[in-house]
Amino acid sequence: MSLLHAPVAAPALPVTSLAGEAVLQVGWRYDTALEGMAAKGHGVAAISTFLGVDAAFVLERVLVRGLATPHDGALRTRRHPKAWPVTHFRRLVDCWLDGWKAASTAKALGRSVNSIYAQVRRLGLPRRPRRELHHPAPDVIERMQQEWGSLKDTYRDLVSPPDSTLVQIITRANGDILRIERNANRNEIRWTPALDHEISERSWANQHYKAIAKALNISHRAVRTRLSLLGMPSHDREDLVEHYDPATGKERMRRSGYRWRECSFRKGQYFWSSHWGETTSRVAKKSKVYQEAHLTAF
Repeated sequence: MSLLHAPVAAPALPVTSLAGEAVLQVGWRYDTALEGMAAKGHGVAAISTFLGVDAAFVLERVLVRGLATPHDGALRTRRHPKAWPVTHFRRLVDCWLDGWKAASTAKALGRSVNSIYAQVRRLGLPRRPRRELHHPAPDVIERMQQEWGSLKDTYRDLVSPPDSTLVQIITRANGDILRIERNANRNEIRWTPALDHEISERSWANQHYKAIAKALNISHRAVRTRLSLLGMPSHDREDLVEHYDPATGKERMRRSGYRWRECSFRKGQYFWSSHWGETTSRVAKKSKVYQEAHLTAF
């Protein structure tokens, strides 16, 4: 039996309602990987990227597990053609923890078995009982290869030449690469559906809008305004936290009854709305075209 890998699978990790308090003493799917990476000398930036969580969350888990604090150096990426993109490290960790045999992981990532073992040693991933290893179904590997895309495309996104419009490149919780850019002619963030969904997911996880802005290198005023335009519900102040836990966000989103809806007036514009709620986004309603059309109708 095999499953598609969400970067944070495992039961939702309970977190405290107040920012700054320690995470409860409970297990987390990636605790063994975290311990191995810390023992191998990887920094907070590398660990948070490989595991798909914020640096603050990594430091909380380090505190809970009683580990030595990792260094705060920047994540180093290699630029040669066969270098591993960060998204492949994330998927390697998932496949390894899910008990995939090295040959299947190698096939899914387009790598050799030796390279899989080499990166496992480099990351410090845990040993696995041989009786628990398995080969996933062939169609699962094919589907993953299609979803993940080629190594060339991912590598190009990571090491493209310096661009004055580029703000930051991050790895999302689902493993996708997100390029955050600003408009060339104005010093304004270029809001895309992927970026809109990223800040929304973080807000659903009760991450404070200033913490979202800091993680994405965006003005906190821009984040707050955009969340309002996207129709995100308000938070109770005591529920806000500094770290980002995707599992918490998914559960809160599921209970809310909201859905990610395409605007009926402006195609390609998405926003959050209750099942029987608005069908036109606030962004569209603020546009001159919408206002003129609305006035003409009356």
